[in-house]
Amino acid sequence: MSQFNMPARRSGGSLDVYTGLLFVAFLVLVGGLALLAKRNIEHSGTGTTPGGVIKMID
Repeated sequence: MSQFNMPARRSGGSLDVYTGLLFVAFLVLVGGLALLAKRNIEHSGTGTTPGGVIKMID
């Protein structure tokens, strides 16, 4: 035990619940962005102008 009766920080590299939740949220965000870009490209490609990842559609 450390000074002032506080628990010492572990020096291990083990993952905790919050790290797992952060990783899952990151995967959901990246998946959503990929799906949005894919649908934007498909929707823009059906008209007169070709679509792209950054190109805005009307």
